[in-house]
Amino acid sequence: MDGEIPKASQLYKGDINAAVTAVQKATGIEITPEWWGANVGNDGTPEQILDKFDKAYAEFVASKSTR
Repeated sequence: MDGEIPKASQLYKGDINAAVTAVQKATGIEITPEWWGANVGNDGTPEQILDKFDKAYAEFVASKSTR
């Protein structure tokens, strides 16, 4: 993937799923529910959850780019 990965935490407008979906659509790289459970989870405030997602997703995309 070329370019910067959008941040779900910056796209968040009250709906975590919408922000996470927008990031996936922008990159073309989808996650699974299993990935979410293993890397992000649902514990914490929306902001904390989105910060965890942004960090884990950036690492996930980088791992896909090196293959």
